[in-house]
Amino acid sequence: MSTTVTILVLVAALFHALWNAFVKKGSDPLVSIAGIALACGFFSALLIPFVGFPNVDMWPIIIVSICIHTIYMIALSQAYRYGDFSLAYPIARGTAPAIVVVVSLLFLNESFDIGQLISIGGILFGIFLFALRRFGDVIADKRSLAYALITAVLIAAYTLLDGYGARRASSALNYVAWTLSLQAFPIFLYMLYRNGNEGVLALKKNAISTIGGGFMALTGYGIVLWAMTQAPIALVATLRETSIIIAALIGMFWMKEPGGWRRIAAAIIIFMSVVYLKVH
Repeated sequence: MSTTVTILVLVAALFHALWNAFVKKGSDPLVSIAGIALACGFFSALLIPFVGFPNVDMWPIIIVSICIHTIYMIALSQAYRYGDFSLAYPIARGTAPAIVVVVSLLFLNESFDIGQLISIGGILFGIFLFALRRFGDVIADKRSLAYALITAVLIAAYTLLDGYGARRASSALNYVAWTLSLQAFPIFLYMLYRNGNEGVLALKKNAISTIGGGFMALTGYGIVLWAMTQAPIALVATLRETSIIIAALIGMFWMKEPGGWRRIAAAIIIFMSVVYLKVH
């Protein structure tokens, strides 16, 4: 992998961790994630004139994907509402690949080796470290841990579905543009239902971080897609998961969250386990 591709994928990982941090730092995580989804949807809609209309048989897949993404955003916002960023993000992002592997083994007739089982065990051990406030004492924010694990399941679900949809579509860009554009509406409407005019006022107040978060979300995703055309997919996907460690560092140094180096160690364990799963 070239130096340029490596740097850009690391930038994409940073962007992903940052827009999630914006969600956590906002006055209300649901409002923040709805605003970022709306901004990302707007930028994605600019691509629609260039990618064409989806085939009729793609609409059921797109609709199901939108539903899963909407529930994912709600669960993620709840994870950030009830707990630390340096706990919720690494668990949600790090557990999802293990779930994908388990589903593939159980239902897609894929083979596995002892290394993959050890990697899944490593992810579980990392979660165990995150789940301790101090050794022998389970964390107080159990709801955040639960929502982070639910988020991981939903990430695994849309990863499998979107991979299938992108292959079925006339082009991957067609599928991505339409899905990201349309998924902004249900989460925004749900936010309006829950927060009303206060949510709209909060979005206006935090317009810069909202637009910036949407730009980072779409740009980071685009970088990863482009990088996968320039370098082996496994290497790109692995490097992208450095966002797990970046998020732990953001929580420790920017948000001043407790857990310190134990959470950094847990994030590194999860990252290394994910690396093995993605490479093998």
